[in-house]
Amino acid sequence: MRSYDTAADSLDTIRAALTARDTAQDAQAEAVVRAILDDVKARGDAAVLDYTRRFDWPEATVDAMQISSDDLLDTWDALDAHGQGLINGASDQIREFHYSERDRLKTWLDLPHSPRATNDGLPNLVGQLLQPVDRVGVYVPGGKAAYPSTVLMAGLPASAAGVKEIIICTPADREGKVLPLVAAAAADFAKRLFKIGGAQAIAAMAYGTETVPKCDVIVGPGNKYVNTAKRLVYGEVGIDMLAGPSEVAIVADEGANPAFVAADLLAQTEHGPDNKGVLFCSSSPILEQCRTELYKQREQLSRQEILEASGQNLIFVRTRSVDESLDLCNTLAPEHLELMVREPLAVLHLVRNAGAVLLGDHTSAPLGDYWAGPSHTLPTAGAARFSSPLSVATFMKRTSVLYYSKEAAAEAAEDVARFAEAEGFDAHARAARLRKEPPPAR
Repeated sequence: MRSYDTAADSLDTIRAALTARDTAQDAQAEAVVRAILDDVKARGDAAVLDYTRRFDWPEATVDAMQISSDDLLDTWDALDAHGQGLINGASDQIREFHYSERDRLKTWLDLPHSPRATNDGLPNLVGQLLQPVDRVGVYVPGGKAAYPSTVLMAGLPASAAGVKEIIICTPADREGKVLPLVAAAAADFAKRLFKIGGAQAIAAMAYGTETVPKCDVIVGPGNKYVNTAKRLVYGEVGIDMLAGPSEVAIVADEGANPAFVAADLLAQTEHGPDNKGVLFCSSSPILEQCRTELYKQREQLSRQEILEASGQNLIFVRTRSVDESLDLCNTLAPEHLELMVREPLAVLHLVRNAGAVLLGDHTSAPLGDYWAGPSHTLPTAGAARFSSPLSVATFMKRTSVLYYSKEAAAEAAEDVARFAEAEGFDAHARAARLRKEPPPAR
């Protein structure tokens, strides 16, 4: 754990600590991932099978690596009432939010191209078509944990968008098994689930293989190898963002509950050793109480090795005010930002960069991760400065639509032609001017 004080340490030093990244590890990961991508692109299923056997499941076969939609439904039917209740409860919340989002998007963008629309009598029409992509690949991390919540938080927004085909890739364990909750969570909307993880899964969904179909968009969080693969295949396929490792920032004041603060820092850093937690607070007593509470609670938790490793990425910053805390927080641009202050709505306008903002003592990051509704796939590593959470919009594409009548095109022709000539394009200018001349005889 590292500690800083804005009264003693320069703001530049603190900002540098908040945004530091291990670029050497990034370069090493890129070399490994490029080789995997090239191999999968060249050899397809054979390469995917080799990497799956090497990294995850030694006895894997191509046929056994996929679970059909019928088999997913069988997994759902075999799930006990408790498991079905968990998935249904979360699904209801997620669907409600994202179907509402879809309706808002369509109201905003679905301009006059309905069957009733006509260009009769209109001099011109400009608008946009809003349409879903055809096929989406959802990456669901595995390894030391399993994430049925990610299945729902990525798959249901795609379903709400109207995507025709949704496939899922997630690594199996050493025996080739996938947690039943993960498979069951996909049963409602996924076409197939592939028991494939890592960069090889991203490559398979980006390029397509004999078994895995090529996708239009790939979404979902992952480790540095998965994120590097997503970055490198962008352009061949769309991606949502580079999501992961997880991070949380908490802005607290003297009224914050130290037990809540410590619990939420531990909750987000238990995902893995690379996860980051930052606490900004202007009260020295609260900072010390949070530190004490964190160590006390950590001793009661099961993922000790991970929590001790991620504890190296905890940063406590004593600031001079909530405003200063939020100014520094905007530099960090965290995945999760919790405002544990007396009047969180009063300072919400000061937040410029964050993936998700959780207001008040009782709105924990796990509430957002599992239940509230908005997708928990959020920008990390400062990407909230320029990107947004996964949503229905992630799976929609906009197509510009233009119509000019003969008269409207003739009226605009000379202005268009002069602009084209200013850029040195006489063919553009001629194409525009032809629209104001009588049509040639046929």
